Amino acid sequence: MSMRGHHRQALGVSAAISGFSLLEMALALVVLSLMMGWLMTPLRVQHSLQKYQQTEQRLNVAQQALLGHAIIYHYLPCPDTDQPPDGWENILTNQSCASDEGVLPWLQLGLVATDAWGRFFRYRADSTFTHHAQWFAVSAAENASSIQVVGDVGALTSTPSRPAAIILSHGENGLGGIQSVSGGQVQAMVAPTYSDEQENADGDLVFVDKAQQQTANAVFDDRLVMLSPKVLIQQMVQAQRLP
Repeated sequence: MSMRGHHRQALGVSAAISGFSLLEMALALVVLSLMMGWLMTPLRVQHSLQKYQQTEQRLNVAQQALLGHAIIYHYLPCPDTDQPPDGWENILTNQSCASDEGVLPWLQLGLVATDAWGRFFRYRADSTFTHHAQWFAVSAAENASSIQVVGDVGALTSTPSRPAAIILSHGENGLGGIQSVSGGQVQAMVAPTYSDEQENADGDLVFVDKAQQQTANAVFDDRLVMLSPKVLIQQMVQAQRLP
């Protein structure tokens, strides 16, 4: 075989080896990408779970802060209705709330402003429990509230025990909530499209507290805590704030 033939043969072998190496590299990259995806999925799930746990903790602390506020002042704070929210309640000259629903007044209660995703907590309180001059009594607390909370199988409380107040996180998707933005600004999140999350963002007296759903037909990841009037009364009686 001539030198030219040997050279062509060597080039052919080299090209084959190079092609094979590139193919192997491409396959290795595909496999590596799949493995990274498999590894990242549990990490994303774990991160999401941590956010939910952190939010649940903040909701529970806020619930206790409302109890503490009522024990000290004899009434629940009004919602923060400023735009953007400033963390303080808004009251009228007659000592009633500017609105029964708004943002939880976090500065007034000494709390973190938002849930774990940076959205302000929605807060609604019945006017019986928030009037700053007309303090409620035990006799007025039963059957007073009109706030209703619906669960997976219907109403979560009886009529006499409807919550004095609720605190709500709009969950990971944040639909219907208000996002805190750096510099003291806010951004309204997109409105929810599914009925249960719409119910928690429409400003009426009905709220939903159900198990998390992430399906093609339903999306729900809101989190809610209630302040029971019975618990409120018991705590205030123990603190000698009610007879």
